[in-house]
Amino acid sequence: MKLIFIWIQGSGKGTQAKILKEKYSFKIFETGWALRNIAKEESELWKRIKKTIEAGILVDINTIWDIISDFLEKNDTSSNIIFDWIPRNKEQKNLVDDLISDYKVVLFDLPKEVAEKRLLWRMFNSKTWETFVSGTLFDPKTWDKLEIRKDDNQEVIKQRIDSFYAKTIPIIEEYEAEWKLIKINANNCIESVTLDLEKSLNL
Repeated sequence: MKLIFIWIQGSGKGTQAKILKEKYSFKIFETGWALRNIAKEESELWKRIKKTIEAGILVDINTIWDIISDFLEKNDTSSNIIFDWIPRNKEQKNLVDDLISDYKVVLFDLPKEVAEKRLLWRMFNSKTWETFVSGTLFDPKTWDKLEIRKDDNQEVIKQRIDSFYAKTIPIIEEYEAEWKLIKINANNCIESVTLDLEKSLNL
């Protein structure tokens, strides 16, 4: 089973990905996590990515292809995989279609106002880049003290969400037309969202 988790930040898709990983042994692809693992290897791919980032240039479609390909090469492609990465335009959607066969897109439907409130109070581990729900003071795995991300302020959050709606909604409409889209109501407690997700995926 190959799944793409999609919607705005704060919708809880990362939390649900972790839950499915623990309960059903899903593997997770997340761009930041993949980059950190590539960085540990000091490979030619990482040197190229690092040079791009340090020059202040956005990672291009060919590099995204290489990052996903690197992940797929290192993991059993017959296993269950969650891609916590959003194709933001037609070019990126085409890339996904070329690299991953027979996948479903899970949309964690959440009003933007609720997402903004969640993002303003979420916590962050600066060592692992993992995020946690509001009120969590320490990483339960490492006991590192958590903090609030500097870019999780109202102005930046609004810009990120507005950009998502402008660029990504047309791609979501394409997925719906292709019968690949599964909608989950993310405006519930974590446990209820998990139950709805399991039911929709027949887990």
